[in-house]
Amino acid sequence: MAHINWQGTRYTIPIEVLALYKHAEAKQDTASPAQVFNGLIKTFGEPSLCLSGLRHKESLTQVQFAKKLGITQQNLSAMENGRRPIGKNMAKRIEALFGIDYRCFL
Repeated sequence: MAHINWQGTRYTIPIEVLALYKHAEAKQDTASPAQVFNGLIKTFGEPSLCLSGLRHKESLTQVQFAKKLGITQQNLSAMENGRRPIGKNMAKRIEALFGIDYRCFL
């Protein structure tokens, strides 16, 4: 018998039954950012994810982050959601403030 916890419930399953559901898994311990964020990159764009990720890393709200950048929260939201390009000048401002290569945001 095998004991399995799934979503907070413990199940006892005969090994023979469990073997029927065994499938081969790829032995890969790591994933590239493109694999992890592929759907988000397609939806929002990589620069937008970099911007949003930086804000979350710094534990800032959109209002706080926008104030540091000298823009409105609405403009920041549009950039994070891919509705507005970040632009080279803004990317260089981000680099100066946070030390992240501006090309990540283009």
